[in-house]
Amino acid sequence: MDTLTWPAGAELCALLLRYYRGEAGLWGEIIACVDQELAHRQLPPAPRHVRFRRTADGYLVEVRSAEGYRV
Repeated sequence: MDTLTWPAGAELCALLLRYYRGEAGLWGEIIACVDQELAHRQLPPAPRHVRFRRTADGYLVEVRSAEGYRV
């Protein structure tokens, strides 16, 4: 997988808005939404980088493979 993008659904957008406004403890729920979408697309939960980009009407989810990166 190079880069996979999709518009965030209403539930994820609501979580992201709360998260970026400073509400703590939401990251697990946010990643669970991303994992759910990856499973729906029948993609394995491999090491990955996840980004969220603000759009005019919500957020765009970007997922890139993190394989080969060193920590």
